Amino acid sequence: MNRTITLLVTGTLMSSVPRAVSAQQPSRPNAVSVSERDGIDDATRTAVLAARDFIWRAWFAHDTAALRRLLPRSTTAGGADGWESRDEVVAGSLRSAASGRRLVAIRFDDTRIHVNGNVAVVFSTYTMDLESQGQRNTVTGRASEVFVRTDDGIWQNPFWYLGSR
Repeated sequence: MNRTITLLVTGTLMSSVPRAVSAQQPSRPNAVSVSERDGIDDATRTAVLAARDFIWRAWFAHDTAALRRLLPRSTTAGGADGWESRDEVVAGSLRSAASGRRLVAIRFDDTRIHVNGNVAVVFSTYTMDLESQGQRNTVTGRASEVFVRTDDGIWQNPFWYLGSR
């Protein structure tokens, strides 16, 4: 998706996210590349990364109530299997819970954040260790995620695309 479409889509996507998202620290330090041109400060970087970490963990914790609060109704998520709405994202979390799969660890590497006003676009690679029926496997990929800052300073996640490495 080109930058113009991404910014157009994200400019229209707003809802509320608990204040805890902006205050929560990411679970692991992330390699972040920030240029002077991007103008991102430490507080913004910390808040965006905390929001990302919180949402990924809520999905794997099968916390559908939190996901419904954290993701705007107009959320769109994409990957190799196509596009999903917020309701489909929540349903995917429930299917994961029913399968017995759980997140053991997650790591984001090569994270780059580009901020333009109240929109942050985050590019990174990820590695997840998952366990299902006593078997562990590692899943890797690339993530492109959009976060939008609301008037009350909360970073919401209305769009992401996960691809393979």
